[in-house]
Amino acid sequence: MNARKQIGLILLLVIVPGVASAQVPDLLNALDAGGRAMGVGGASRVTDSTTQSALDNPAGLAFISEPTASISFRNLPKSTILASGNFNDRSNSTDETSGRIALSHVGYATPLAGGTLGVSYTVGGHMDAVTTGNNLPNNTLTVRNLEETMRAQTDFFTLSYGRQNGGLNVGIGLVVANQYVKYSQSYLLFDGNTPVGSTNISASDNGIGVGVVAGVQGYMGSDNTTAWGLSVRTPIDLNGNSETSGIYDKIPGKASFGVGGQLNRFSRGEDFLVWLAQVDYYFGGDEDLLFSRKNYATFGFGVEYNMHRYNARIPIRLGFSILPSGGNGFDSRDAFTFGLGYRPIGKPYSIDLNFARTFESGKMDIGLGITFKPGN
Repeated sequence: MNARKQIGLILLLVIVPGVASAQVPDLLNALDAGGRAMGVGGASRVTDSTTQSALDNPAGLAFISEPTASISFRNLPKSTILASGNFNDRSNSTDETSGRIALSHVGYATPLAGGTLGVSYTVGGHMDAVTTGNNLPNNTLTVRNLEETMRAQTDFFTLSYGRQNGGLNVGIGLVVANQYVKYSQSYLLFDGNTPVGSTNISASDNGIGVGVVAGVQGYMGSDNTTAWGLSVRTPIDLNGNSETSGIYDKIPGKASFGVGGQLNRFSRGEDFLVWLAQVDYYFGGDEDLLFSRKNYATFGFGVEYNMHRYNARIPIRLGFSILPSGGNGFDSRDAFTFGLGYRPIGKPYSIDLNFARTFESGKMDIGLGITFKPGN
């Protein structure tokens, strides 16, 4: 075992007994970066055609026929956890807040060599949790003034290419991940009212890794009104993260399959209704590290009604996202989603404003996306 792994393992053995029961709403891998998909439960990611397709499904780039740029902002949720009960088998009360507003995606796509080249930056995972507690029994001793911090953010930088190939769209991309991780824990140890020791440990680091994403898109049905998409991103091993390799050392891979179609019987005039569904399967993570990652699936469902009013298309969206726990110490984070867009006809821009209200905490996420097509 090399020195990097030894450091991580020692740190892991020290801190795991005190954090295994922390219940953090799980967005470590499944943060929605915003844009149209956020309003329909994330269900349009692999069938859509946006600059986010560079990461979500490079095949979607094939439908971008003119230079396109987009930018998204969203809140990054934060959790505060109050621990009670036994130090090594805690009961936790979790309160989630909206957190700060941050840049979550910026991308650009342009036609090139019979297809479309896309480059993007996307926040794909986020966690910010602080745990406090006092007078927690620990065998014959008592833990006082407990404070733990768990933070992580996954930033993906992607260069992808998509093109039409017969009746299919195909695409492939190179993904570079920057993974920030921080863990700290401090407390005082008492025997009755006599202080007998203390703990104050901290580790933080950035890891870099490289992966590949590839995907296809196609249509089914006699009238080609039902689209499907499939993409796979490989697991990404992290390097250069000597302080945190025992905490989180591999970003899981992701396999996604989605379908969507138009329901003409619910349409009127130039209006139309779209339905969408998607499943994402995360695989290849490490279940034995502090930020535990098992193989698990998430789901998204949504509808979008597109109105033509005031010389513009105005999409109205509803959806659900189902995000179960992806590892020990994490909790599910399901949400009701909704939003709307504004697409003025003949103008070079469009706007999407979307929301997600979590079932567990009732807190609201918000995402704002802006797309610009300078050729219009």
